[in-house]
Amino acid sequence: MKLDGYESLIKNISLELMHYLIGQGAHQEIAEDVIQDVFVKILKMDIILPPNEIRPYMYRLARNQYVDQYRRQARFKKLLQVYLIPAAKQPRSTINGPQNNRLAKVLRKLNDKDRQLLKLKYLNNQSVDQIASQTNKSPAAVKMRLYRIRKKLRKALGDESNE
Repeated sequence: MKLDGYESLIKNISLELMHYLIGQGAHQEIAEDVIQDVFVKILKMDIILPPNEIRPYMYRLARNQYVDQYRRQARFKKLLQVYLIPAAKQPRSTINGPQNNRLAKVLRKLNDKDRQLLKLKYLNNQSVDQIASQTNKSPAAVKMRLYRIRKKLRKALGDESNE
């Protein structure tokens, strides 16, 4: 099989997968991120799967990526609720541990704008477009800022696996 044909097959299946994830209730941004990860993983593989095996493999990979991302986001949201909501509103004893203490320290070191971005995105569940209009920034700038904040948090917690 020619590699160009293989890449176009993967691209077509990726678009199909994105519509599938959105149909299953995933937000478009999350579905796009998952599909991008799947697409890159498939292209980085050392082997070329036959056309009849690539679709089920990509569906399985996308489902696993989505579940992983959902779990990370749920955990991240829970931690943000504990450490970004003022102490008077939220008891701090709900999550303990050295990693969470490190996260609390890192969140306290973030500037107010970064903390506000995290609150808008993860606590208020606002879209990137909504945040962009509120902060008078472009959606691309908001996405990049959120990416850099998450990267900083992962680095502080010693998790380099999701870069």
